[in-house]
Formats: sequence, structure tokens, C-alpha cells
Amino acid sequence: MRLLFIINPSSGRDSNDAAVLAIHKSMAESGFDFKFLYTTGKDDNDAIDRQLSEYKPDRIVACGGDGTVQLVARNIIGKKIPMGIMPLGSANGLAKALDLPSDLEQILHVFTHGTRQLPLDLLMVNNNICTHLSDIGTNALLVKNYEEAGDKGMIGYAKHVITSIQQSELMQYSITTPAGTTEGEGYMLIIANANKYGTGVHISEGSVSDGKFEICPVKEMDLQSAIKSGLTAVNLFVDKNMFSEVITCTSAEVKINRKVHMQIDGEYIGETDTLSVSMMPSALNVLIPQ
Repeated sequence: MRLLFIINPSSGRDSNDAAVLAIHKSMAESGFDFKFLYTTGKDDNDAIDRQLSEYKPDRIVACGGDGTVQLVARNIIGKKIPMGIMPLGSANGLAKALDLPSDLEQILHVFTHGTRQLPLDLLMVNNNICTHLSDIGTNALLVKNYEEAGDKGMIGYAKHVITSIQQSELMQYSITTPAGTTEGEGYMLIIANANKYGTGVHISEGSVSDGKFEICPVKEMDLQSAIKSGLTAVNLFVDKNMFSEVITCTSAEVKINRKVHMQIDGEYIGETDTLSVSMMPSALNVLIPQ
């Protein structure tokens, strides 16, 4: 069996050298054929495509955060190659939604000996693949501030929480789904393929393999609670009732009264005043524990 490990060397707060050494040791001892491909942020799609064509892996493993998972996922749609996820990012939202082990030895066993595969839904958001979740508004602004500052890790995110809330403005939106149109106002709209953020905050009862996604409006941002929580909050969501109005659907068109910040899988995309979201059910298989 051939395994291709796609490794983001800059994901997460710390160096991934220890994980790379653990992978190399485990693969060498087990006798599996394996190969490493390091992402650079430039021509990564072409590099992966070449390896898929030339190396022909039986399994491909995304080693990094949600952005790395998304990169791998969009390159293997329709190729019937199972994907493994080694969570090495800051939040690792999809890995947590799948309850994947963080222990290196355990997760490596899943890649090499695991036979259980979960059909993973994907979303198409404004012509971008989304594996975990996308949002517009306050959290996307936080991601933008985080990226521009060059911070790393969850504490890096926490540094920008209060500033991002202070800079956020109320937006009016219209959400049209096959069930009808909903209008409202708030500070965020979350497009969720999974049921929680990487911080562990639960946002819905959704699943990554139910053929549906959730739209979760956030109508209020509690600045005072965020200030009191300080760095222990490590996220914007300090009110458990924030996600009380959830829309479950298979497609949606969203219109906003002004351009707002947008992120997908932890990567800042830019500003938009429209969202077009569709579901790609069971788009690929992901390796999970027995």
C-alpha cells in the first residue's frame, strides 16, 4: 500500500518536525511505501496532481489544519482515494468534528491499518470548496486580522477577539433556501458542514455526512462577556444561546446589504455581499477509527 502525506510545514503554533519524524519512523518500521509532499502555498494543486498521476497513492493524508484538509480534498474529488487527516493545525475543526485522535501513534494506525471510511459531504461556497465551515462577518474579520498579524495558534486568535468584535458592524441579510426566504440582521452568518468550531463550541446538530448543511445566524456579539473571559475564551462565542436560530438545507442563496468579510476553512477569502451555497453529498471518503 502506498501512502502520500501532504504536509503543511507552517500549520499550527509549533514546528511539525516531531510529527514528520514519527510518520517516517512508523512507516519505515511497518514496511509501507510512503512519500512526503510539503506544501509551499505556490502551485500546490499542480504538485499534488503530479503525485496522484505518477506515484498513484492508495491513500492520501492531509497533515495540517483545515486549510490543508481542504487543499487535499479538492484535489481528490471523484478519484476514489481515501483521505486521512492528521490534525496539526491551530483549531483542526474537521478533525474534532470527526472525533479523530490527536495521539500520533493512534492516528497513524488509522491511516495504515484502518478499514473504516466515512462518506464526507463537501460544500461549494461561491465556487470554493468548503470541508468544515465558512462564515461572514465577525469571525472572518478575526481570521483576516490573525493572518495579517502573522500570529500562530489559538492564543494568536484570542489576541484579536475583542478588536474584531469592536470593528464589526451590523448587517442585514436575506437567506433563500428550497423551504423559503428568511430575513434578519446580525453580526455573523455561519455556513456549517460540521456541528462545531475547532475550539469545541457547539453550533448545531448537523453532521458531515447527512447530505445537508446548516446556516447559523449570530445576531448579537457580547463584548462585555468577551472582555471578562479574556484569553480563556479563545473564541467569539461566549453565549450558549448564540446559535438558537439554525436553518438546515441543501442549497442557499444569501444577499447582504453591504460587503462583509468572508472566510472558508480558516482561510480569509475577501469581501462579498452575496453567497451561493450548494451541497456535494458523499464527495469523498475519510479514514476514521474503528
